[in-house]
Amino acid sequence: MAEGYQTEDEQVEALKKWWNENGKSTLATIAIAVAGVFGYQGWQTQQQAEVDAASAIYQNLLAATNGQNGTVTVEQTATANHLADTLKADFPSSTYARFAALYKAKLAVNAEDLAAAEAELRWVLASGPSAEMSVQAKLRLARVLAAQQQYDDALAQLQGDSGTSASAYEEVKGDIYVAQGNSADAALAYQKALELDQQGTNPASNPLLTLKIQQLATQAAPAAQAQPAAAEPAANDSTDKEA
Repeated sequence: MAEGYQTEDEQVEALKKWWNENGKSTLATIAIAVAGVFGYQGWQTQQQAEVDAASAIYQNLLAATNGQNGTVTVEQTATANHLADTLKADFPSSTYARFAALYKAKLAVNAEDLAAAEAELRWVLASGPSAEMSVQAKLRLARVLAAQQQYDDALAQLQGDSGTSASAYEEVKGDIYVAQGNSADAALAYQKALELDQQGTNPASNPLLTLKIQQLATQAAPAAQAQPAAAEPAANDSTDKEA
């Protein structure tokens, strides 16, 4: 700025002129920048406070149902449901609210209120959960729908990406097919689940799945043996007629 001016007074006058022309806009820019920094810090503080509050409520929810010997009283269940509803109402977009809804669904299943469990699981899926949570919610919803004999809807929940729960998805498909009386598709689904369990460096052990496969095989054996026996009299009848 000093270039082109011969005296210090001229430099001072030039600075005054520049400040008169640009000083206000410069101050405004600085003010906006400072406000932005403090605003962002305030937003971060508010967000952290909300996370802490949601976390505290969720911990209280878990503590409310921490009964002795796994027994949960009616009063404890009511308290847990109230806290879960509070999380869903006050922090609907938080992960804690989704966990709370999953917990409510579990309590509803324990109380044999499958309609309420279904409603909670559908709420989780509509809330924009993570991919892994979505997989788990669909798996649980499929079981709840199957228990209500809504088999087609249950199978529909098990379509698409199953993440690391592919084996569990196939096993539940098998359970649904069994409930429908479709032993052939059930056997295929169970076998696929077993194969998925055996993949990788650490094959998983699923004794219940193995038992289901054995039970299907046992049920299929008498039917297979009965078919030739049923056909034999027809052959004898034909021989007798020819004689």
